Amino acid sequence: MLTHFFEHSMSEELLKQIETGAVKPIQFNMRKPLDPVTGEERDQTGDAAKNMKYAATLQLPEVIRLPHLRMGRAVIVGGAPSIKDHLEDIKKLASDPDNAVFALNFSHNWLIDNGVVPYGCVLFEIDAEPDEFFAAAHPDVTYFICSHCHQKSFDQLANARRILWHCTPNSVAETAVSEELFPGATQIGGGIGTFLRTLSIALALGFRNIDLFGCDSSFPEDSPSTHVEGYKTSNNVETDAFYVTAKHDRPGATPRKFKTVGYLALQVEEFKLFCQHNHYHFALRVHGNSLLRFVHEQIYPEQYTPPRFGSRRI
Repeated sequence: MLTHFFEHSMSEELLKQIETGAVKPIQFNMRKPLDPVTGEERDQTGDAAKNMKYAATLQLPEVIRLPHLRMGRAVIVGGAPSIKDHLEDIKKLASDPDNAVFALNFSHNWLIDNGVVPYGCVLFEIDAEPDEFFAAAHPDVTYFICSHCHQKSFDQLANARRILWHCTPNSVAETAVSEELFPGATQIGGGIGTFLRTLSIALALGFRNIDLFGCDSSFPEDSPSTHVEGYKTSNNVETDAFYVTAKHDRPGATPRKFKTVGYLALQVEEFKLFCQHNHYHFALRVHGNSLLRFVHEQIYPEQYTPPRFGSRRI
């Protein structure tokens, strides 16, 4: 088992204020998005169901689980600052026609700007994607668009290669639409973000060897952003960042401290659970020096060492 200890970089004065009740400690909760007009939190259930109805009118081809495995590697590229250090590795892997590069969100733009046209880009947001994303749309990229995505995501990519996919419904309204308009459709599991959904899509497409770049769930101490330069993000490292100390409970294991933000820390926990239930289906390596790499290597060291036969100790 690998445990995280969450810390905040707080002054002694702030700690005293928390102890006396003058200031409440920060709590990380999953919050509903804010309405762009009213500024109030709103439930996206109705939006998702409405978007699904629109997607059904487009009659797009859909992701299905292939009955056979595929040669090559799925190269999943996130937007962490470390991707700039692995550009040549990504280019080398992308040059192999058996491999497929999948971009997460704005890493799509970064890859194209740096000479790598990804095979695919997965869209998962219920709200509309930023205009800057669509401005970089490429005719050679396949856009895997979730059926609950905003109508704008489909319309702005009308001239691109679009593939529809479905996640497990999260509400009664979405379930009703799914059963009526997409009966028997393949549903793609994963976590709250695009990362694990992309991994699930790669597996559904038959890939069993996975490389992760820029999927760090952490960022360097001196980084001005949670993501690589030019990546559009709402995170603010000055107000949102905190530290986690990760340590395996194996005797003699050495703890490591990493800087992260709430949803990235949650992503690690989801990744651990995903691997616990599914890792026998695939081989995976996290590239770089990050929280996600540390956690994965501590639990699955055989993914980073030469093949050895026999049992392993955990």
